[in-house]
This record gives sequence, structure tokens and C-alpha cells, in this order.
Amino acid sequence: MKKSIITTLSFRRNLLSDKIYYKKGKLSPLFFIGCIAAVLSFTAVHAQTDTLIVRGKVANLTLKLYRQAPEITVARVNILESSREIVRTAQLQPDGRFELKMPLIYPQEECYLTYANVVMPFLGTKGATVEVTIFVDSLGKNGLPLRFGGVRATTNNRHAQFYTAFNKWLKANPDNPPTKFDNSYRFWEKTALEQDRRVDFYRAFFTTKDPLLDKWVISSLEDATKAKFYNLLTQRTEPLPTGLLGAADLDTTLFLTFAKADSYQQFMNHAFATTHNLAEGALAVNKLSALILKYVPDLSTEDSLKLESFIQGGKAKSKDISFLSNLFNRQEETLRLISIYEVYCRNFGATYNEKELEYLKTVFYASNMNNFTSQKMTIWYNHIRPTLKNPYYIRSLDEIHHIQSIDSALIHSATSQIDYATTNDPLEVKSGIFLAKNSEFTNGNTIWDRIKKKYQGKTIYLVFWTNDEVGRIALAEAQALRGTIPENKVAFVYVCEHQTTDELWIQSVVKSKSRGLHIKLDETQNDFFVNEWGISNVPHSVLVDANGKYIQRDAPLPADRAGWDKIWPKVVR
Repeated sequence: MKKSIITTLSFRRNLLSDKIYYKKGKLSPLFFIGCIAAVLSFTAVHAQTDTLIVRGKVANLTLKLYRQAPEITVARVNILESSREIVRTAQLQPDGRFELKMPLIYPQEECYLTYANVVMPFLGTKGATVEVTIFVDSLGKNGLPLRFGGVRATTNNRHAQFYTAFNKWLKANPDNPPTKFDNSYRFWEKTALEQDRRVDFYRAFFTTKDPLLDKWVISSLEDATKAKFYNLLTQRTEPLPTGLLGAADLDTTLFLTFAKADSYQQFMNHAFATTHNLAEGALAVNKLSALILKYVPDLSTEDSLKLESFIQGGKAKSKDISFLSNLFNRQEETLRLISIYEVYCRNFGATYNEKELEYLKTVFYASNMNNFTSQKMTIWYNHIRPTLKNPYYIRSLDEIHHIQSIDSALIHSATSQIDYATTNDPLEVKSGIFLAKNSEFTNGNTIWDRIKKKYQGKTIYLVFWTNDEVGRIALAEAQALRGTIPENKVAFVYVCEHQTTDELWIQSVVKSKSRGLHIKLDETQNDFFVNEWGISNVPHSVLVDANGKYIQRDAPLPADRAGWDKIWPKVVR
């Protein structure tokens, strides 16, 4: 994911798996049963979003550059899923013109435009048009390679000047090396000082002020500080200090940046790590009765009245447990999932206020969608959405559910065919996205030889990833990197470790839209690549030259711009 101007997090971490909150719970046996989907049409409930139009021209486009970089991409982020971008792509016309439409949820959202080696943020406004002129002669040089027009043109051009200068300043004036802190207050003080130093640079950069630009830059800096702080508290499994409750509040202004989405994500991680389950794991009788009344069809009048009495506060006797259990079993798979969500909400409701709880309720869907099928996610979506009040959370939920739903048929079809897909004959699930499982091979060396032979004559960039949040971020970063490299120069290959199901692997690949060859390993093949490439942390990247020889066994990760700057001449010749 393209980070905001102040985010410098590293995504290289030890091998891990996702932390799903509800797995911590101790539900009664009544709740651990399968899932039946009662799918409602998405189009019936989808809240329409307004559209941003991005149009412009690559000035003086040459035929060579047109062949090497034939498209423009624009990306934004959903506040419920900061690790994955919403991307729109436009093919360049022969004269360099382009146009695309990007749906927005918040009134104003930070977007990133990518072309060739240019990555530049800009501010998008609902229903507006942003115009961009990219100057070919300035690509790869120190000057600004583009100029904005249209709505918010002045703010976007001033931000582009600041963004370019700020990144140079950060390289020349890096933060002090990280140190150990005996308490979280000292860490907060250090990050606050870093924030102040950056704000001072910004305030000194312009003699005339722009209120909207102030809001954009300073809120991003503040959100980055919050994200770092919540990340530290999560690592140390510490609660938010009472004295910092106001300072670390979620920013609920109607202005969405990548930094804000990341701060929400870090808040969620902290909440998951530090919220303890209540002593009693099962739902209360009145809540369970309400769910049965809502989800179990064809109840008798007598059963309905009895459930109503429990909802109104009537006490259940021992014999009533059997009554409730029998009704539960009639729609047990759906009710099991709904009950997991309700216990989750109850646990967080005991700790967080309404503003925070609304976000945590909504993000439950996004935090689990990479680990469950679309069918099961639809049950949660249909239950969660009517309970929400915040219209921006509702629209954000609608958006990611829509993305989840439209890919479900494709994922199901690919899952049924994947056993027959090999490196030499992969399955193309979407334009430019190829899958291979190599089921007939047990020798990882055979797969490695086939990869090098398949792409002989090209540089190969390989990403070894795990199907968790860190791995999915690496996929998104690789897709962004791919857009900056001439298409005929480098082949992108993604190697997924063995500890995930085929369906969830395919789901992550399809949703990432990462073009290239994706290979799913079994355990033996996994061991070969770990040893061959010397993998100790994931994600891990490898670069191989056109003759199949290693350029680097431990190559820069997709997000490592500084690392790529050093090896760029070896890759793009």
C-alpha cells in the first residue's frame, strides 16, 4: 500500500498468522456449528457513492514510453481495510490522454496517482474533476514531473511541492534511531517531538497558508503519531494510558487519508490485543431468544410468544435450555456466526464508548473477510449493516462487501480448477493474473527450474508471502511497484507458503489484483524455497537476471523505495 507522507513502517516481520478476535472467546457448545448463507441482493442495500473524475495527459509521450508504461493508476483506501487499496486504471491514448472514475465515500479523500516511476498523492473531492498533466521530460529528475488542475488545484500543487521537498528532507534529517522505553508515556513524548519537528518543517515551507492543506498535512502527521503509539501499546499489550485518552482519540472528521486509515487499523489491533472476554462466554437468554425469533423461520405462535417473554426479561428454567437449543438447531449454521459477532460486540461494549464501538462493530467484517468464504461473510454483512448509524461506515462496509461478492463466483470457479494448473500451463483468473499449484510435483527444484525457463530473457522479481495481513500488504505494494516498471522488463512471480487453503489463497490473489504468476506451494515445496532463498522473515523478495542467475537472494521488498533506487539500473536496462 502506498503510505502517506509521514508513514515509514517496515512490513518485514517474523512469520505469523492473522489474529482473529473471536477465536479468543469461549462460547458455549451451542454456538460452534456450521454456516448456512441467507444471501440478500447487494444491489438492494448498496449505498451509492459519489464519483471523482481524474483526467489529463502525459505531455510529449514517446512511442517507447507508451510501450513501457501504457497506463495510469489512481488508488485510495477504505477506512475499514487500510492494507488494501481501491484502484482504478486508465489506458493511455496514443496522444497521452487518459480519464478514469474513482468512487469516493468521504467528502474529501487522499488518493495516489502512479505513472512510470512517479507516485504522487492528491486530494479528491466528491463529484469533482481533477486534471493532471505529466511532463515526460521531468520523469526521473528532481523537479516536479506533474501539475494539477481542476478542483483543489492550488492545494494539490502546493502539496506536491511540499511532498517532494519533505521526502528529501526526511532522507537528510532522519528520526533518531529507535530506543527502548521503560513506559509508554516516554514513547509518546518521543513520537510527539518527531511530529512537531515535521510540522515545523511544513509551516516553514510556505509563506502563505492554505487551510485545507494545513488540515491535510497536519492531520496526517497526527494520525501517524497515533498509529505508531497504538502499535507500541499492542506490542506491549498495554492499555491506553488514562492521561492520553484525549490525545489518542480517533479522528472522526470527514476527511480520509491513508494515515488516518492506518491509525484506525492500529487502534483496532490494539483493541483486539487488550480487550478481555467477559467471564461468561455465551449470549444472554434474552439476546439469544431475539436472534432465534429473527432468524428461525416458521415458528409456531406458542414458540414466538415464549421467545418474546424471554426477550422481555423472563427467566429461563433448565427445561427451557432444551427448547432454545432445539430452535437454534433449526438454523444453527447461521445463528452460530451471528452469535460469534454478538459476543464480540458485547465484549467491546464493556470497554469502549459509542464512537469507538461503532467502528469496531463495522470493522469486524473487514478483519475476518480474508479468512472466510464470501458465503459466510454475507451472513455477517446482512446482520451487521442494519445495526450501524454512521453513514460513512455503512458505505465503507457496502464497498468492501461488494468487492467480496463480485469475486465470489470467480473464486469458486478457480478453486474447482486449480489442481490442474501448473507453472507451464497456469490458470488465468483475471487479465494478467495467473495461478499455478503444481500438484503433480513434490520437488520444489523442478518448480524453480520451470520458473527460470519460463521467463528466460527477463529479470524475475519473486515475492514469497504468507496469507496474512503482512503478506496481503506485500501483494498490494508489489502491484504498485509493478506499475512503475516497464512491463516487458521484469516478470513478477508470487510464491505463497503452504499453510492456507486453496480457496483463501485464490481469494487473496483475486482481491489484490496483483498481475503476474501466483504459485501455491505444498509443504515439501515450501521447505525447498525457504532453504534455497535463505528465508528467515516474511515477506521475502528475490531478484534473478535474464539468464537465471541471482542478482539478490534477499532483494528489496516492494515497499522499499530506497532499496529499489539502489538496484534500479540492474533491473531496468
